[in-house]
Amino acid sequence: MVVKPSRNEDSGPLPALNQRIILFILRGPFEGSYITKILERRKDGFRVYAPSFRATILPIPPGETLDVHFSSNGAHFEYRCRILERYPGTIPTILISVPEGEIRRVQRRSFFRIGAAFPVAIEPTSAIPGSPPPGPPGRGLSVNLSGGGMLVESPELYPDGALLDVLLEIPDGRVPALVRAEVLRDAGRATPGARGTWFLALEFLSSADGVQERITRYIYKLQRSVRNHPRERGSG
Repeated sequence: MVVKPSRNEDSGPLPALNQRIILFILRGPFEGSYITKILERRKDGFRVYAPSFRATILPIPPGETLDVHFSSNGAHFEYRCRILERYPGTIPTILISVPEGEIRRVQRRSFFRIGAAFPVAIEPTSAIPGSPPPGPPGRGLSVNLSGGGMLVESPELYPDGALLDVLLEIPDGRVPALVRAEVLRDAGRATPGARGTWFLALEFLSSADGVQERITRYIYKLQRSVRNHPRERGSG
């Protein structure tokens, strides 16, 4: 029987079994964020899929310090932990420790959400090496945008929790901006019929260098336009 990790009950929530979480590698050549999943809860920690990049398992050794990000009851939390063990196999896993300090509540939505219409290219990806992506690629249109996510009109209905690499064709005269996003929910049918489209609410998980600044500048430009031309509000 798996024993619930011991901790101070007032220290905050812990991720749940089968929940998707984000591991932040803090330093080194693999610095960045990686999606994984809680497979087992143990007394000393959680067993999760080993982080990977383009289907290659990262050689992160035991003792490495990580930050864990997860959601609970609509709020977002982070805590610091360590890799305790690595388990090889067909699909390698690792054991990460229970929180070694404070469980911090964090704010993911950093900016006001505003109407913004521009093309997007969607490439679904798999969080688990060797497993198929959650649907075919497609091209869609942004509906609104914030620093933490967006609503898109998509020709494909990707399931809640699906991971997408999204190219944002921001109209700022530069090449498309790449972000990794997660489908939060199906927001309803956009157009009916066999070739209909869906509204999908996306949360940004990570982005290429400089992309967050581009998104911020574009939102600021749209906000100025709304203030200067209030009758155009909501037109995208």
